[in-house]
Amino acid sequence: MTSKRSQPAAQAEAGRRLQLFGTFLVVLSAAAIAVVPTLARLAYDGGSDTLTVITSRSIVTAVVCFLVMAVLGRPLVIRGNALRISLVLGVLYAVHLYGLLGAVSYLPVNIVILVFYLHPLMVGAVAILFGRETMSWSRFGALVAAIVGLGLAVGFSLGNLNWIGMALALTSAVLAAVVIIGGSHAMKGSDSLGVTCYMMLSAAACLALLSLIQGDLHWPVTLQGWTGFGGVAIAYTIGTVAFFAAIPFLGAVRAAMISNLEPVLGILFAMAVLGEAVSPLQGLGIVLVIGSIFAMEMGRRPVTQ
Repeated sequence: MTSKRSQPAAQAEAGRRLQLFGTFLVVLSAAAIAVVPTLARLAYDGGSDTLTVITSRSIVTAVVCFLVMAVLGRPLVIRGNALRISLVLGVLYAVHLYGLLGAVSYLPVNIVILVFYLHPLMVGAVAILFGRETMSWSRFGALVAAIVGLGLAVGFSLGNLNWIGMALALTSAVLAAVVIIGGSHAMKGSDSLGVTCYMMLSAAACLALLSLIQGDLHWPVTLQGWTGFGGVAIAYTIGTVAFFAAIPFLGAVRAAMISNLEPVLGILFAMAVLGEAVSPLQGLGIVLVIGSIFAMEMGRRPVTQ
């Protein structure tokens, strides 16, 4: 009788450990991607450009994903419906990447970050409306509070807005939400790493084709440029793989929510490396984001599978 009573407790403990591991993966993803803008700046200053950087890092990510699958002995083929979804999501992911970095050409970076990080709120809204995830309105409120905190953390520089840039940033946010929700759906019936592999393969193929059409790649010409170029590929690969690997453990909403740490970590990284100062209002925003994440976790209900 004792063993029968302890079995549910053991299962619950195992579930908690898996969720902690998933949370660790998302935090790792956020930390890795948070350093990408600084590394990309080094690559650009060293002679490269946006399309060359994102094409190269997408190819590296796709290759690494398939190598990891081979090393782990996982099947390199995923089922038909999941494969089709993954390939379509890869195309959307490529457009999302290009739109996000393209928006920086028209808008202040803080506005681009703020608009782009509306996507966790979009994921939460879809989850509530369509029942993809079980989530209370208090947790939805935590999502809204996190977005407000992000606005404070990155600053509301609303002057001289360019609507082309706004459209690019908003499109990127919408596509990010679509990719997260679609990826979560595809992973329910297939290996999460396999889905990520084919998404990255599709994205890399699209960006490589665009690069060939443009016909003018810009490789770094300095050691600093190559350092940033390689760093972007490594950090981006770790961030992408870790995030999508976490979705089966946490669900799309929780993973998207915790990823709100990304711009906050970016600010802290800039403070540590570049010596940038943070105003009291930005500090309040950082605290609000972190507090919202804790509130989201404390009010969590089981994910509906």
